[in-house]
Amino acid sequence: MRENGHAVDDKIPKDNSVPQLPTANGWNGTIIGPKDSYALMRDCNASSRLTAQHYLWKDLLGFLVHPDIDTRATDLRVADVATGNGIWLHDFARGKPPSVDLHGFDTSLDQVGPKQWLPANIHMHIWDMFENVPDEFVGYFDIVHVRLITVVVKNNDPRPILANLNRLLKPGGYLQWDEVDTIGCSIKTVPGISACNLNALFSQLKGHDTWYGLGMARFWTHVYMSTWKEFAESALKTPEASRRLEHNAMIETLNGAAIIVPKLVWVTKKIDTTD
Repeated sequence: MRENGHAVDDKIPKDNSVPQLPTANGWNGTIIGPKDSYALMRDCNASSRLTAQHYLWKDLLGFLVHPDIDTRATDLRVADVATGNGIWLHDFARGKPPSVDLHGFDTSLDQVGPKQWLPANIHMHIWDMFENVPDEFVGYFDIVHVRLITVVVKNNDPRPILANLNRLLKPGGYLQWDEVDTIGCSIKTVPGISACNLNALFSQLKGHDTWYGLGMARFWTHVYMSTWKEFAESALKTPEASRRLEHNAMIETLNGAAIIVPKLVWVTKKIDTTD
């Protein structure tokens, strides 16, 4: 089989210290489940949203990796699953030695950028988290990170995903899962301001939260609005109605309405059965 004019075997590096598998577009990874089922967009606006969203998460939590996870080792192997544009890995790599081995996985790498521009220790792979873990990565990682993946959970059952994430980990390795608490979502407004359009956008969410101050709420709301716009255009297929709703909801945010969604972080350690 040939890809981009080159035999697949020609792309396999001789150095096997880091798992690198041939894939389309010259990426060192494995293609499993080529259909991209992502419900949002993968254009430059979506990538900008991911970057802004990443730094808002970091600012709110006060950490990139939970303090219970030791990241001081110089030979760490770290995976970011559902990596998007790779911003989490790039941020993690800052201040780390080149010996730290970083891998991003997603069903599409359209938002990652050219392989030639990546740091030498960041490797990107096409992989669907519902498919089998490539043999090269079973028990490979010290840390596996995921964020905002409940939208892809099937049948309200995260166990297939968790089982695969667990397979990626070494014994004693850590999984960190960052998520939004959609059950605790609420709309807050300044007195006298209506938010019927924001409520329409997020009518499936309920509850309330006061975890972060309202001073940052507007920034978060703009991220949520951008996410809704992508979802409406990509999945709902109702662009005209969605654009009107988005426009009216944005006016409400400018007048003093905001979406409040609590954030959750789960950390778990894989049991080392060899002890």
